[in-house]
Amino acid sequence: MTEWIKQIDYLKKKYGKVIGDINTTGIQNLALKIRGDQLYIDYFENPDLCHHLLRICTECVKQLFEFNYKATGTGAVDVTPMAAPEIAVIPNCTEEQISNKIYETFLLQYDNEVADAFKDHGFGIHHCGSVNEVLEGYAKVRHLKFVEIGFGSDVKRCRQMLGPDVAVNARISPVLMKNGTPDEVAAEVKKLIDQGAPLENYSIDTVGLTYGTPDENVKTARQTAEEYGKIG
Repeated sequence: MTEWIKQIDYLKKKYGKVIGDINTTGIQNLALKIRGDQLYIDYFENPDLCHHLLRICTECVKQLFEFNYKATGTGAVDVTPMAAPEIAVIPNCTEEQISNKIYETFLLQYDNEVADAFKDHGFGIHHCGSVNEVLEGYAKVRHLKFVEIGFGSDVKRCRQMLGPDVAVNARISPVLMKNGTPDEVAAEVKKLIDQGAPLENYSIDTVGLTYGTPDENVKTARQTAEEYGKIG
């Protein structure tokens, strides 16, 4: 981190500004790096320890966001290219592994604390996998401007619960992109677009495309999106 800061200072002095940021990671993501999988047991057996650890992680995330804005003026670049770069976006990649009850009991208050701290920028969540389990909790997050949801998510319900002012980016399954037929890919893209209204602040993309994904499937996904939506 010290070397990274030195690089920023050097580049700012040489070029006048630095663009980009460092991935802040989500609060539970960071707690798991410290506590390991034991954290999931602690939620039931040692809740006081969980809150103590999550409080420390929240302070770390807030300080790193503050540093990012001071150094580069951005808060989302390293998390996702689909959000406005000034939004404070945290990756809640591991929230798919918990229930909504656990999210609301332990994590919602800390996500809201980060959201409150950066309300002038707006707050965003990158969620890996299906968002269905914790969607009710996410609907209670303050200052929410952007949510990125993984494949398998109920897009229509997500739009309804979060409201039309929250931008949503939905993702096409990389398994479908690799193993599906062009017709199946086209049908999936159409379904995602049909469920995503209002389309003014809705987007879809593909991630995790691996070796062996047919070029025809990639072309089909793009052509279908262009035909039924808009290529941005």
